[in-house]
Amino acid sequence: MSSRNIVLMMLIILILTGCSVQAQKEGQQPQTDAPREKGFTGYVVDRKEDSILVVNPEYEEIGTNGETSKFYPAKWFSNVPDSQIGTYVEVWTDGGPENEPYPGRARAESIAEYAAATPDGAKISEADAIRGGIYLAVGKEISLPVIEDVEFHADKGIWTVRMRDAMSVDDNQAQIDLQVRDVEPVESVQEQQSE
Repeated sequence: MSSRNIVLMMLIILILTGCSVQAQKEGQQPQTDAPREKGFTGYVVDRKEDSILVVNPEYEEIGTNGETSKFYPAKWFSNVPDSQIGTYVEVWTDGGPENEPYPGRARAESIAEYAAATPDGAKISEADAIRGGIYLAVGKEISLPVIEDVEFHADKGIWTVRMRDAMSVDDNQAQIDLQVRDVEPVESVQEQQSE
């Protein structure tokens, strides 16, 4: 093979690897260029002042005394002024010491928020539906909500938000399905009236 062909092949390989594009399915979390290794991902399920509680729905099986249970990673992050409940986020810490009681605590250095899907015909986004489900779940005494699934039913005009309590020891009792009506968020209606 001539040196010209080798150079041409190397150039084609560089072009192909540099221009590759990943297709993103609807409802799938987008890829980002993280400033360093993978951060802590999950849904914002609570907030207090400038702190958010993030719970990752991907559990780890842990066993004690022959029984297995699900452990959902959860952490409070301080230094986060804007993230709303229901948003899917990835958080990187400042590298400082993390407190270990469950859920853990750390100081956020940076955060990436992923755009929530709004299916055709829906008036609210997936994040709005999750937020509504979490507010409904407070009355059902869920202490640490884990968002397992969110589904929009266009024919009924409702969202089903499936969640469980990460603090529950009984797997069967912990899961609940909440119905959230697909109506415009209150702040959107108020903004339109003031214009």
